[in-house]
Amino acid sequence: MTRQTETMFKMKRSASAAVKKAFNELIDTIPLPINKAMESIIFYFVDEDINRSWLYYLNKLKMEGKLYLTEEERQEFMADLSSQAMKKFTYELDPSSRLLIMGATNDRDTINFHMRFPDCLVSNFKLPGTYGVIDGLPRTGKTSLATTFMEILYQIDFNIITNIALDDPPHYIHYVRKLSDMVKVMDEQNRWVAILDETGTFVGRKRAVSKENVDFENLARFVGKMGGRLILITHSFELDVPSLLQEWTTERFSKTALDTAMVHLSRDGGYIKMHKQITGIPDADMKYITEDITSLQFDISIKKLLQRIQDGVSIKKAVDEQLQKKEETSTNSRGEKKERILEKLEQHPDASYEEIAVLADVTYDYARKIIKKAKAMKK
Repeated sequence: MTRQTETMFKMKRSASAAVKKAFNELIDTIPLPINKAMESIIFYFVDEDINRSWLYYLNKLKMEGKLYLTEEERQEFMADLSSQAMKKFTYELDPSSRLLIMGATNDRDTINFHMRFPDCLVSNFKLPGTYGVIDGLPRTGKTSLATTFMEILYQIDFNIITNIALDDPPHYIHYVRKLSDMVKVMDEQNRWVAILDETGTFVGRKRAVSKENVDFENLARFVGKMGGRLILITHSFELDVPSLLQEWTTERFSKTALDTAMVHLSRDGGYIKMHKQITGIPDADMKYITEDITSLQFDISIKKLLQRIQDGVSIKKAVDEQLQKKEETSTNSRGEKKERILEKLEQHPDASYEEIAVLADVTYDYARKIIKKAKAMKK
């Protein structure tokens, strides 16, 4: 090392020590003066939007005659300060200065949920036809993360269509249990994201050509044709998500713990590219009703729906046609079963409910109900 290089290194070491000391003192300052917070923005903040928002807020507090941030405000400021300082140290300093300040670390691919605007995690859903998956083991907070996303998506002007039952849901969340209801809401809303829980109980990659998988892939296609977006919640991306949907999925959130997720955002032409571990994920503010979460009921055929739409029929009418036909079929089926029960009862008047049920090929409860009603009418 030359004398000039050694001198330069000592200068960097001295400056880095001073920066590190000042930064640690700032973090430990409680309560935090507003003037000190404003000063730190000049030295540590690099993102203009975050810079502007904090300066605006701090100036507003000063005009109100306040001198210090509240503890809640301080914690929020510190979250952004940490993120901004990390960016500055990582991308604007030379390697030796960065090492002197930050030390050796392998954690640069880990960021805190509060270190930057969380809406970056769902920014790519601004593009129509975006597909995402939240996967992970049971009790790792998949549904909680989805519920948190609902609030963030609303802040960027999205409505939500979901089969997650919420306690006192806000106006922008549309709860559905059947595909027919979901399609009608899709038709009524302009900007929406469909978030479907318990998809693993309905579809499975191992049954690649099963009716259920084909129906679900048709639904995904229909979501894209409607200009919508889709987020599936399931246990295993590899086992529960059909192969075709795996190819379409660009946004994946793999929950590894209640407050941690591996995030992979790779939408072609998207706003954000990210392959990081997110920590500090908070519990959802909105409360969901776990026992009411069931897989979506496919009560209509998307394939038949698309055929009728191509014939010029409205979505609502095409849905209603299928539901009406299904009801008529169900009614005829019940009528046929009733006739068989009464016929067997006439042939075997002394037979038990169970024997009539077997002879008529119906359930015991249904046979008992029809026989009791028939005997009551004879009295």
